[in-house]
Order: sequence, then structure tokens, then C-alpha cells
Amino acid sequence: MLDITKLSKTFGQGANSYTALHAVDVTIAEGEFFTLLGPSGCGKTTLLRLIAGFEQPSGGRIVLDGRDIAAIPPSQRPVNTVFQSYALFPHLSVAQNVAFGLEALGRPASEVRSRVDEMLALVQLSHLRDRRSSALSGGQQQRVALARALAPRPRILLLDEPLSALDLKLRKDMQAELKRLQRETGLTFIFVTHDQDEALTMSDRIAVMEGGRLQQVAAPRALYDTPSNRFVAGFIGDTNFLKGLALPEGVVLGGQAPVMLSAAAGFVGPVTVLIRPEQVIIGRAAPDSVVLTGRVEDLVFSGTDTHVRLSLPTGETLSVRSQNSLHAGTAFTEGEVVTLSLPCEALRILPEETADAA
Repeated sequence: MLDITKLSKTFGQGANSYTALHAVDVTIAEGEFFTLLGPSGCGKTTLLRLIAGFEQPSGGRIVLDGRDIAAIPPSQRPVNTVFQSYALFPHLSVAQNVAFGLEALGRPASEVRSRVDEMLALVQLSHLRDRRSSALSGGQQQRVALARALAPRPRILLLDEPLSALDLKLRKDMQAELKRLQRETGLTFIFVTHDQDEALTMSDRIAVMEGGRLQQVAAPRALYDTPSNRFVAGFIGDTNFLKGLALPEGVVLGGQAPVMLSAAAGFVGPVTVLIRPEQVIIGRAAPDSVVLTGRVEDLVFSGTDTHVRLSLPTGETLSVRSQNSLHAGTAFTEGEVVTLSLPCEALRILPEETADAA
């Protein structure tokens, strides 16, 4: 549906120029919930603004339904945007806010009334249709902004960090609400966020960005389980990075005997070994694992889990997330030396030079 090819954006000229986007290539399917994820300054909002038409590209193409829209003004693109600030008219009612865009397009009054009723029902705000938007809660204002953006039936809905101003519980509720709206409307959503939990919860696919470049595009589980480089591994969830040495007979980790890892096929030389904290088994030697010892340096109780930080004989540190339950086993104490098992199937390998460059 949307094919972006070699898209770049440079601000300024000469010595004062800054390239925010470097020859980005990405294809987004119709009906997909697609998320642009990355830290501040990574280029995700610039990419969104280029799709919306608020910025003009320095190079490349933006093809929607087979038509290059890069030179088309924002008002003529079949695209609507929900902003972080919502941008509602405080002196207008909920219904008037939703109707505004339709009226600006010159739609017949009967169509406007019907569409406003439909949109308010969709976002479950029919009972507040006559209330001024300034008298609504943050979550209600966000739903009005969504209804207004959806009313003209855009081909693509762009969402620029729309949940960042909400408190944690309301943000969680609105994540489910956004996914419901996307499923019910069947529209393509392109969502910008720096929050990995939002991205993992709602997305069909995620594009992780850094330095104006796409680092990896994949489904949430694939990003989490098989990150392409160290940046993606560190940005998506918590990750342990350990130094290893790949030899023909296996990978040496923590000074132990070489262990054959299928993930290390083709690697020879220094490597970085990745394992998630919840995948480490603490307190026993498990089969098909790299077995190490570590000293407990810190214990942090966080409700459902206990986070354990350990020091290894190599001088490296390892984080373990242990679930708190009635069957969780023996509790650990600071200073205790414990056995650690790193299941071979959970270990991921990156060549050292890739890990350093990412």
C-alpha cells in the first residue's frame, strides 16, 4: 500500500546542514498497525511528517496506492494525523470537533451528521456529544481527536506519540482502545513512539530507528527474540551482553569449555553473546546450558518479579529476572555465590565488530 524508497531529509545548508533521514526504504501493507520506534532524534517523527506532507523530502519517493505523493500538499493526501497535543477546538463541542474536518471538505450536512454519530459510537463517546472538549479528561480528548481524524475515511492514520501525555493506567487502557479501533476500521495505522512496551503491545510490525536509519523491521516477537544488532537488542527489552570467543569447536563463554551453539554458525573470533534476564536460570545447573557461577550483588523486588544483579568471575555483570510465585524456589541473599544456567537455545550471537558499531 505504502512504498517508501530511498527517502532522505536534510535540514539547513552547507556546514550547518543536518541529515535527519538517510535513504530509508520500507513498505507498509494495507490494514497494518505499523510502528516507528526509537529514541529522541532518531528520525521517526521526521519520517511521519514526510508521509503527512508537513515536510518535503530531500530525495526519494513516497508511493501510496501506486502514486507518488511526495509533491502533493497535505490537504490533498488521503492521510490524517493525530498529534500528541490532540489540537482540539476548546470552544466547540465534541460533535462539532468531529464534524469540523468533514465540513471543511464540503460534505453534505446529512453525511456529516451520520458520520459524526458513527464516529462517536466507535470511540464510545456518544453520551458526551454536546460537551465542550475543554471539559473532557485527557483520555476522552484523545478519543475525540481519533474520531475527528477517522471521520473523513483516510487511507492512512498517522499517530505522533498520542499517548505520551496520559498517566500509566490510562495509557494502558488507550493502547487496547487504539488496537480495537484499528481492527474495527481496517485502516492502516502508522504509530510513532519511543516506548517499547507500546510498540510491542499494539504493533503488527515495528521499525526500530536510530541515527536517521532503519536498524531492523520485524514483528514484535522476532525483534525481541532475534535482534539484528546490539542497538536493537538493547532498545527492545532488557538484555545481557557477554563477551565470547567463537571457535570451530564451539563458543567459549565465561572461561568455560567451548559449547556448540547453532546461533554461532559461520562466526569465528570475538563475539558478543546476548541473553534476556528472564531466560537465565538461577540456583541450579540445567541441561543443554552454559553453566556459570555468580555472586549476588543486588536484589530488587518489583512485585511480580525479583531483579537480581550478579558479578561473574570474568568481571562482567549479569541481570536475572526471577518470577515471584508460591513455587519460585529458594530466595537469595546479597553476597551469596549461586549457580547460573544459560540455556543454549536462548543465547544469541553477534560478531564483535557489529556489536560495537551498532
